[in-house]
Amino acid sequence: MFVVTLTYVADISEVDAEEEAHLAWLDSQFADGVFVASGRRVPRHGGVIFADNVDREELNRRLSLDPYAEKCLADYTVVEFDPTRVAPGFEKLRSDTAGTGVAGVPPRSTPAEDPTEA
Repeated sequence: MFVVTLTYVADISEVDAEEEAHLAWLDSQFADGVFVASGRRVPRHGGVIFADNVDREELNRRLSLDPYAEKCLADYTVVEFDPTRVAPGFEKLRSDTAGTGVAGVPPRSTPAEDPTEA
């Protein structure tokens, strides 16, 4: 999985002028199953994208097609990570290689689940 952060490098009025095209580009990435979440940074000086089911080279190609990139309105930082632990309800974000816990180590039992604690 990748976390992409966009940082605006142009006046916000220029960013706003390309927002519709940027949103259409985002829609196409979601439709392809590559983007799993996106949104504005707070305060609004960029955005964040979670991407999956893609390698770094293909992700870079896709990012270069963002109207914000084409118009040099944003800088992009890409971090790859392997989500091995997630909160309840976010299981879909876990990596397929996550195994049963962090680095293949089974997660700790809670006292109620640990049969030695009964």
